[in-house]
Amino acid sequence: MRASRWNHFRGRMREIEKLIRHRHGDIVPGADDALIYVEVIAGLALVEFKEEFVEVVLGWAARWLPWARKADIEDVIYERTKVRFSDLSADALGHALHLSYAERSALDIRTIGAFDVPKRKRAKLQKEKRRQRDRSRKEEQRRAAGALSRADYLANSFSQVRPWEAFGISRRTWERRGKPMPDAATISDCDPISLAA
Repeated sequence: MRASRWNHFRGRMREIEKLIRHRHGDIVPGADDALIYVEVIAGLALVEFKEEFVEVVLGWAARWLPWARKADIEDVIYERTKVRFSDLSADALGHALHLSYAERSALDIRTIGAFDVPKRKRAKLQKEKRRQRDRSRKEEQRRAAGALSRADYLANSFSQVRPWEAFGISRRTWERRGKPMPDAATISDCDPISLAA
């Protein structure tokens, strides 16, 4: 059980680091909202490491926010432990990090939600993407097996070519007579071919 929680923590931490690299580069610049990353990591580490989480957060902050003072980081950690704490949901993390659905999709982030698209809608969008991928894959398999596309099939179908009109008969009569095909050299545009019944 400890191993699965550790993987979950590491997965979320790696995705937060991926988001930081995308937004800021190798370090988080000193700004008003910079310490939100520390707050989120502190929340995740508190659930994972219990008493030892302070050292983990300080080590992480030294790597990603080297400009931040230790006292500021400890203040964030202290504020985090003051609240009655439970593990942050994916959507709560998405709101805290102000992660949009577009940014989440572009970076292939899976364990953190999005602030602008709720979980239920994300599930529907994911289902539609999966459906589209399956459709494309199956179509590629059909093409590889030699099947025609719908447009190519219709362009060459009897409904479009209408060979019975060359004989001046109905489609049903043409089918009953064994679907004879007119010879292109003997057909004139004006005169239907006479076909004995």
